[in-house]
Amino acid sequence: MTALMPTQPGARRGVPPRDAPAGAPPAAPPEPPALRRRWPLTSVALVLGIASLPMLMPAGLPPGPGNTGLPDLALIGLSAVTLLWAGTRGLPVRWPFLVPTLMTIIAGGIAAVVNQAGTLTLVKDLFVLMWAVCIANLGRDPKMLRLALRSFVVIGTFYAVVEILGMILGIEAMSGKQLDGERAMFTFGDANYASNWFICILFIVRATRYPHKRWHRWTVCAVVLVAEGLTGSNGGLLALCVALLLGHLFRLVREGKAHHALAVGTLAFLIAGTGVAVVTLVNIQPYLDRASQMSPVLRDSIGRTTGESTESRSSVNAATLQMLEEQTRPWGIGPNQTRPQMLARQYGYVREAHNDYIAAVLERGFLGGVALITLLFVLIRRCVRIARRGALTAEYAALVPRPEMFGALLAVFLVSALFYQTLHYRHGWAFFGLVAALDLFGRRASPAGGPPATPDGPAPEGAR
Repeated sequence: MTALMPTQPGARRGVPPRDAPAGAPPAAPPEPPALRRRWPLTSVALVLGIASLPMLMPAGLPPGPGNTGLPDLALIGLSAVTLLWAGTRGLPVRWPFLVPTLMTIIAGGIAAVVNQAGTLTLVKDLFVLMWAVCIANLGRDPKMLRLALRSFVVIGTFYAVVEILGMILGIEAMSGKQLDGERAMFTFGDANYASNWFICILFIVRATRYPHKRWHRWTVCAVVLVAEGLTGSNGGLLALCVALLLGHLFRLVREGKAHHALAVGTLAFLIAGTGVAVVTLVNIQPYLDRASQMSPVLRDSIGRTTGESTESRSSVNAATLQMLEEQTRPWGIGPNQTRPQMLARQYGYVREAHNDYIAAVLERGFLGGVALITLLFVLIRRCVRIARRGALTAEYAALVPRPEMFGALLAVFLVSALFYQTLHYRHGWAFFGLVAALDLFGRRASPAGGPPATPDGPAPEGAR
């Protein structure tokens, strides 16, 4: 038997051993060693792009010219790689959200020309769109979409751990703690921005159900929630609560339990209404002061509910509304010109607009408002289409088993837009790209047997 072993020392490929019997078949050639798999350039660019999204002010470094940062540099590389990836495969490049973006740019362009200010902002509008374009087009390959989703989860969780450790150890370069408070900004330079990022990670975890083991997943959710809480963002907390409720309601509707969803929604509305009435009729400031004394984090979060933060926000909203009422021209004051106009009018509290809806009309006029409504319509429509039961193919449904959570995450942006300008966040447009990828390439064929009813034609091979 040993004479027939192909691994006998000294045996040559295809030549039987010396002591093999005559007529024995030649030994099978040994299998070559498995080659080490390497990540292609596209995967590297995608992961690095996602990892760069929070790096607006890493280690407290100031942003570059025009408020640029590392994410913009990473986006240039990702855009080039994405176009090369699509070109070498002969795939058409899809441009989701192009129409509302062009409407926004046209509205801003008119306002910029008339007011001779704000032209640079128009370039930024097109630039953030590229996040959605890159993520959506790469998402036509389920493996690339899987990589993008898991990169968000893994990188986002890692960043949450870094922020938490930074706060515990008192290392401001890690936590991004405010110099005049206890709110963590991480590397965003803005606590509200950081809050929105961690909420996005939470809902991507819930939508993808990754990590697959439940206790791993709940651990990740707990870590991300702690990191979000350390930002002390009251607007983020309100948006999170609304989105969690909506996520539950969407799930009930998707499971055919619309009557349960109606009951839960009615109960939540009554509880919220009662809470608003209590806050309005009862002086809660002593209770907030008592809670603020328990922890610096509570002091800089819920302790600001009725304090200086609320007053300053109300002052900014009142000022922007007054400027809007005084407008006699339909094209607005110019993109990103709210703060300069406040300075020129010598307002006591000068800030950028704390409301996306007011800012769109104030800075870009009537057309800017129409463009914003169009963008929201397209976003909501895409979220509804992917959230329907059985809407996604098996391959994409395995990646995002709970797509209704993306609709709940969109609600986070819509609610947060009442308090600060979230619809220009870079990671927000990357999330919009995830939604577009599922809608363009992940939906099943129409009942008639044709391609999905999308403006981009039939789904590509492998996405059907």
